[in-house]
Amino acid sequence: MKRKRDGYLLLEHVISIAIISIILLILYYSLFFTYNLKNKLESKIELQQQSNEIMKYIENVIENSKGVISINSKDFTDNEVISANSIKCRYNDTNLNKKDKEISFKKNLNKIFINSLNSSGNSEPGGYEIGDYVENIYAKSSKDKHFINIKLVLYKDGETLEKESNINIRNFEGD
Repeated sequence: MKRKRDGYLLLEHVISIAIISIILLILYYSLFFTYNLKNKLESKIELQQQSNEIMKYIENVIENSKGVISINSKDFTDNEVISANSIKCRYNDTNLNKKDKEISFKKNLNKIFINSLNSSGNSEPGGYEIGDYVENIYAKSSKDKHFINIKLVLYKDGETLEKESNINIRNFEGD
């Protein structure tokens, strides 16, 4: 007498479920990995764009000035590389009615602003933001004060980017 085998055995069900589970786990981890990779790439691209934009504005302000008045830091001010809070640039020209400018770093906001300075050297209200994600800004003036070395450190979502530039002051009027 022959047996008729209709249906699946329990062992076949267990093997099918195990194979489906393995395939689903592989898909989940590949999607998770792809999503994390996409976020890291977006963060890196955003940091590169921000650093290029910030450096463009900083270079424009410093290059077109008549010199750097001061580089201020909470730590100290001298010719060494310092963590800068503000860089004040001389633009003052009574004939052209130009005001001095300041590049200021607000650490609590992680942003950099450009402000005009009043006659007493303080920032006027109404400056504008030039960049986000700034972790720190370092500055160093050359001995002859014709060059300023600026280094930006930007941070977003676990990614850090450093950008450095040596800026020549074109219209330098020294002391």
